[in-house]
Amino acid sequence: MAQVQTESMTGPPLSECIEKYLATREQDIDARTLNQHRLALERLQRFLEAQNIIHIREITVDHLETFKTAGLPKAMRMTTKATTFAKIRCFLRAAFRRGWIKEALVDKVTTVKAVYDQKEPYTDDEIATILDHASLLDGGTHGYAKQAGTFRLLLELMLSTGLRVGDAVGFDPRALSKGDSLWIYTYQPQKQKRSEKPKLLEAYITDEMKKRIDECRWLSMKGPFWYGAGSDPTPLAQAVYERMQNIGERTGIADCRPHRLRDTFAVRALLRGMQLEDVSRLLGHASVKVTETYYAKWIGSRKRRLERLVAESLASTP
Repeated sequence: MAQVQTESMTGPPLSECIEKYLATREQDIDARTLNQHRLALERLQRFLEAQNIIHIREITVDHLETFKTAGLPKAMRMTTKATTFAKIRCFLRAAFRRGWIKEALVDKVTTVKAVYDQKEPYTDDEIATILDHASLLDGGTHGYAKQAGTFRLLLELMLSTGLRVGDAVGFDPRALSKGDSLWIYTYQPQKQKRSEKPKLLEAYITDEMKKRIDECRWLSMKGPFWYGAGSDPTPLAQAVYERMQNIGERTGIADCRPHRLRDTFAVRALLRGMQLEDVSRLLGHASVKVTETYYAKWIGSRKRRLERLVAESLASTP
C-alpha cells in the first residue's frame, strides 16, 4: 500500500517510461531517428539522476529549463540542441497523454531557438579535387578501397542527383525507367517516417551516367555501390563519410563530407533557374519552407521574379 501511494505521487520510474515510449515510437520512425530519440532521453535521464530525480512526476519545469543549459554539451551546435530538445518535448507530450505526469510540462518549457546556417556548396575546383583524389585511393581488398573508380562514380551520382548518401549506396540501376530524355529512378528514401504508404521520390540521370554505372565494376550483385551481407546502409554511408574526411585532410578542403554534394546539387539547380518548389521535390523535403530555410541566399530566380513583379506594379501605378 505504501508503494502504491508513493507511485501515485511520484509516478512510475523515468527509465520505465522512456522504454515504453521508445517501444511505441519504433512503429512509426526509422531506426536512425529512433536512436536519436534514445540518445536525447538518455541525456535527460542522466542529468535528472544526478539531481536525484528517479520518478517521472518529480520532474519540474525548472529541471527541464536547466537541462537545456547544463545537461547538453557546451560545444554542441545550437541546431543539434534544438533537435535534441524537440525529441524530449515529444516524450513529454506522450507522457502527459498517457497519464505518467499530471502536468502538461511541454506547454510550459520553451523551445531551443536555433539559427540554421545557410548550406555552403563545394566550389568547382573543390569538386574537381575531390573526384581526382577519389580515383587515387590507396587500394585494398574490400569495399570502396578495392574499386576506386566505382567510389568516384558514387560521388558523381550524388552530385548529379542530390541523393542522400544512404540512398546513393543502395542505388540499383535495374530500377531505372526511360523517360523522354532522361532515366528516372524511383526509390523509397531511407530517411522518412514509417507509414502504411511509404513516400516515393524520383531522381534523374543521363544516358552517359547510366552507361558508366552499367559498365563499372559493381561491388556486389545487390548493386554497384553496395558491399557486405547486411541490409542496413548506415555502415556504408559511414564508410563514404570517412573516406571523404580523409580526402579533405589530404587536400585541405574544409568540412569535406558527402552531404555537401547534395547541397551542391541543390545550389547548382537554383542558380540555373530551377524553381524552388521543384528543387524541394527532388530533395524530398517535407515542405518548400525547409528548402528555403537552408538555401535562401541561393534563390536568385525567386528574388529576380519578385523584383520584376514589383517593378511592373510600380510602372502601372498612375
